[in-house]
Amino acid sequence: MAHVIALHLAQGSLFQCIQASKSWHAAFIPHLWRTFTEDGRQTTSWGALVAAIHTRRRHPEGLEWFKDVYRRHAKYIRHLTFHMPTILDACLEDAFEPLSPPLAEDSRTGPSGAGARIGAEAVAVPIATIAGRSLITNLESLTINVSPQNLEMYFPELFSRMQSRVFSFGGGAFGGGGFGAAAANNNITTTYDNTTTTNPIGVMPEVTGAGTADPERPFIEACLRLILNNPGLQTLYCVNNSRVFRGLQEIVQSAAGGEDGGTGRNSCSGSGSALRSLKILTIMSEDGLIPVLPPSVTNLTLIRNFGMWLDSKPGVPGPVHEGLEVLETSAESAAHIVALLNQAPSLKTLSIKGFGSRGYGFGGSQEAHAPVSNGFAWPLASQITVLKCWQSRGGSFVNVPAFERFFRCFPMLVEYHDDIWLPAVGAQLAEHCPFLEVISVPQKPNPNNRYPLRRLGVPVPDSVSLLLSSLSRLRVLDLSRENIKAKKILETPWVCLDLEEFCCQIVEVPYLTEEEERQVQEIRQREEAGAIGSVHQHRADKEEELMGLYQRCVYTRKHIMAQLSKLTSLKHLSLSPDLKIGNELFEFRHGATRCYKSERDGRIYIRYNDVLPDTLHLRLDTGLDQLSSLEKLEYLGFESMDHRMDTAEVEWMAKQFPRLKDMRGLVTEGHVGIEPDLKNDALVALMRRLRPEVAQRQSFGGYGAGSQTGGGLFGGFGQPVGAVESRS
Repeated sequence: MAHVIALHLAQGSLFQCIQASKSWHAAFIPHLWRTFTEDGRQTTSWGALVAAIHTRRRHPEGLEWFKDVYRRHAKYIRHLTFHMPTILDACLEDAFEPLSPPLAEDSRTGPSGAGARIGAEAVAVPIATIAGRSLITNLESLTINVSPQNLEMYFPELFSRMQSRVFSFGGGAFGGGGFGAAAANNNITTTYDNTTTTNPIGVMPEVTGAGTADPERPFIEACLRLILNNPGLQTLYCVNNSRVFRGLQEIVQSAAGGEDGGTGRNSCSGSGSALRSLKILTIMSEDGLIPVLPPSVTNLTLIRNFGMWLDSKPGVPGPVHEGLEVLETSAESAAHIVALLNQAPSLKTLSIKGFGSRGYGFGGSQEAHAPVSNGFAWPLASQITVLKCWQSRGGSFVNVPAFERFFRCFPMLVEYHDDIWLPAVGAQLAEHCPFLEVISVPQKPNPNNRYPLRRLGVPVPDSVSLLLSSLSRLRVLDLSRENIKAKKILETPWVCLDLEEFCCQIVEVPYLTEEEERQVQEIRQREEAGAIGSVHQHRADKEEELMGLYQRCVYTRKHIMAQLSKLTSLKHLSLSPDLKIGNELFEFRHGATRCYKSERDGRIYIRYNDVLPDTLHLRLDTGLDQLSSLEKLEYLGFESMDHRMDTAEVEWMAKQFPRLKDMRGLVTEGHVGIEPDLKNDALVALMRRLRPEVAQRQSFGGYGAGSQTGGGLFGGFGQPVGAVESRS
């Protein structure tokens, strides 16, 4: 290649190109390798790494190429995620030396071959006395995600021998696979320190040796060596490999014993200092409680084990962790949460991902499945300021009895996040959490609900007005699918005047039908003409009643606008989300009733019926000009709302909202089968001409499960694609 380039470049130019390439490589490669994530696709049958592993006996250069690349760039890696043991084999000194037979040796080596050496050398050293050099020493975060299948793929000889032995003694198909799992033979229990106990039912003498009883141990030791050789490690994720964390626990306990003057058999010098920087840890929970942790851990995530039972250790309290500040876990019962709160007295952020796997929700214990009683002894977790909950699973709501009583534990709560809003929770927040600043429940429509749209005349629950009139420190209110009754706004003023984000629907505003609006227009024109001609005409009783309704409509809308105008710190204002979502739109039995033929062009369109008349009007004659005080406004959303805007309102917004960046409500063209609105298109074009930097978007959230269930009227249309900009 060099001699070909030399034909077109002078000798000096070629030299300069080579030097520039080296300089570029030296400057760019460290940044490129700072975060190395082993692509999950590489661990599939189509991956190049898997192909190199499978063919390493015939073509060892393929796998050696990967190892060479890892070795040359190991010093640059700060954030590492791997799915195969290859990088450990390459960057750790003699990591799997006892497990790696010569490439020329046949995999069926007998007792005199490599297989015999495994039992003698694989686990000759205690787990906590691990030593050895590592090329990776600057890690800040580490994710160990090696599945048992990938480990077996990397060491097929070792696992094939173990599998044959387990099968020969009546073991299951999954043998000794799975990190942290016992042997498949129910008569044999292999402990972590490689000692085995047998039941009287059967005996397995071949497994009593230290080597072949634990084929995963060298991999665990390699992972622990990698952790101990990176004193700056701050984040560790090892869910699929729970035995790695058990080894880490042994090191922590040995280090604690050494510091206390103990002389444990597994004490190791320097291991305590190597774990002092670890702050964030994600592990698998075996009993639902917090296990022994390195003392420096402040952020813990417990992934729920399918076999987790809180009562697996009845009467045995878990260890107390004074330094733990953030905990993410799932809740099995009220007693479970109480146990976790007692283990972490300094906890500040609690995230609960899922409730009640056994169907009785938040109440009782394993013996008594009754809901939580009013007299349940909730601890006072006054230090917790952030609470995050996930109450839905797979789009369906999980009923959690007595969940609202849980909030009396948090008198100092500042932030509450959830995906399902319960009115009873709102009442508890207003009563027990006076310092609340953030309520964020951006709940998505339930795909199992076939009629998610609100209907006129149906009673509307209002659990938001109490929050607005009680929580004076509230800054963020994200309840986009909840409703505020206009009547409540007239009766009770808001006290949260520092709101920066307001996402909620204001409904039940008095309105006029099209016929009533026409009659009001005629009455006003008649009275204006009579005033000019000095001819006074008395109104009929029905006309008087109609004009009274009209004045009440205008007064209510102006009063609501006046209330919104007091929120001078407002940056995000959403008065209505996009409600063009629902299963019934794209089902055969409902689709025909939704279709109509347009009189304008004769085409067939879909009638969404998401815009109801009892909403605010963004018009100057109904108080829009009062919003001129919202000088910090950056986002304005009024989708699925009867906004009634015209040219004058668009020109006013373009002038009065100097920081506006995003407007959603005029654009509707991205929705499936919707008829074009020429008036809205003209308003979009006007705003684009006056304020080209303001994005005209629509929140295209999808159309329920019509395309997911296969019963959709329009096939694959309506898939969620995020925000959609209008055509220019």
